[in-house]
Amino acid sequence: MKMIFTGMFFILMLLPAVSQAEIYKCTIAGKLVFTDQPCEGEKVILGKTNFMPAEKEPFEYVPTKAVYNSHQWYYGHAGYKRALRLQKKYDAPIFVYFQADWCSFCRKLENQLIQTPKGVKALNKAIKVKVSPEDSQADDAFFRKLGGSAYPTLFMQFKGQNNLQKIPTYSNNKMLSVSQLSQLIDS
Repeated sequence: MKMIFTGMFFILMLLPAVSQAEIYKCTIAGKLVFTDQPCEGEKVILGKTNFMPAEKEPFEYVPTKAVYNSHQWYYGHAGYKRALRLQKKYDAPIFVYFQADWCSFCRKLENQLIQTPKGVKALNKAIKVKVSPEDSQADDAFFRKLGGSAYPTLFMQFKGQNNLQKIPTYSNNKMLSVSQLSQLIDS
């Protein structure tokens, strides 16, 4: 026990003494001034202060936008309105997928593109909206307003644009590929 106290005593003795600055509170030309020069005013003793070395280069704050990365799907015309609000926050493209439950080409597109691991990964960067025009009049009106006439129909609304652009689902009898979809989302 004696050895512990002796060790602690030597450690405390070896620690550097805390420096204290002498500051004086003075009134000069009718104004209250704090100075390190002695004057008629009262002496103010400062305690320990935080120490932080100066930066080599000045710090410049650059705000960044949050990156959108979600597997969440929004549904119907109301989901598209929500996607528009999210686009302002995240600056991400909006992917709109019009489909029908009975559509065999829709299932093929889902199985070979949208629901594949690579397709899911690519679509995580986009705000996704799935619309079934047969579910409500609002969804059908939304589909017709965009010129939709067949299923499946894909649209993309890119960052900074106010309108949806149609994406060809099939071209030369070939379905849209994951790499093409990724390029569209990243552009």
